[in-house]
Amino acid sequence: MIAMEKRIIVAEDDSLIRMDIVEMLKDNGYLVLSEAKDGLEAVEMVMKYQPDIVLLDLKMPYLIGTKVAKVLKEKDYQGCIIMLTAYSSEDYIKEATINNVSGYLIKPLDEKILISQMELLYKNYREKQELKKELEKSDRKLKERKIIEIAKGILMEKYSLNEEEAYFKLRKISMEKRIGISKLADIINVTGDLL
Repeated sequence: MIAMEKRIIVAEDDSLIRMDIVEMLKDNGYLVLSEAKDGLEAVEMVMKYQPDIVLLDLKMPYLIGTKVAKVLKEKDYQGCIIMLTAYSSEDYIKEATINNVSGYLIKPLDEKILISQMELLYKNYREKQELKKELEKSDRKLKERKIIEIAKGILMEKYSLNEEEAYFKLRKISMEKRIGISKLADIINVTGDLL
């Protein structure tokens, strides 16, 4: 299964394991942007390159993988974080989940399992991001509608207009002044007037 050249950073302190993983990824169409051998390098590389995916070893010098994930979450990194580990401690899993880790891959890694699991985790991550964007868009539209409704109410009361006339007035001014209708409505809501 060939990946659509996803950009990736591999953070693994064991150089032999890191080389194996990088080779597997390159053989499967991934673009490896950088390699990190400790947690501090991982943070620096991820913030510099903003990869689609970061593979983080759990046990690394300076910052363990879950702490790297925490820093990336605080810095609003928008990519997929996948943890590599030989350990499956509940505490680590809980901490990883809180810090936006999409999943765990258990070492040692078989190439077919690595690639198929990464593809699945990345696909789930992308779907989650799309749902989040749709929810934010719906929330924004709902807030804009509320703002417009309040402004219509102000215009209806102030100028003795019906709802349709108030909306028409809002839309007309919005088009004439080339200002978004919700921005105009917000101004009316703040000032209580416009004309």
